[in-house]
Amino acid sequence: MDSLDLELVTDEIIPRSGDSTTSSPESTHLPAQVGDGATAALGLVSEAAAAIRELERESAQAITRARNAVKEELERAERAEEMLRLAEAQVEQMMAAAEQSDKDLEILRSELATKTAELAASTRRADDAEVAMQKIVDAIRTQLPVKLSIAAE
Repeated sequence: MDSLDLELVTDEIIPRSGDSTTSSPESTHLPAQVGDGATAALGLVSEAAAAIRELERESAQAITRARNAVKEELERAERAEEMLRLAEAQVEQMMAAAEQSDKDLEILRSELATKTAELAASTRRADDAEVAMQKIVDAIRTQLPVKLSIAAE
């Protein structure tokens, strides 16, 4: 609705008592003009009231839309926050699992080092035993023919 200067419109419809227009020859028809002016003024007031009601309705709709938009954004933010909490919990679980895996890996490395040392010791003992057995075999081979020849005589 176009913006109207209410004073200008009402001055045209209802003359003020201090104006020079009241002393014009038309002032003899003042009751008719006042009635027409009042009707016109009531029409303007009615139009203004209708415009105000329309603006109030539109404002109420805009407020409702804004509230709905805020509510949707709040719900979206709450969902995002919940997803973030879940992701953080999963990261914490993964970090705990990774720490446990590191501990397990360290234990396995220690066990491997122990087993490697045991294997090296066993290998040395086996080598030593093989050397000892070879010495015994060599001693038997060198002394057996000598003893056999002594016994044959």
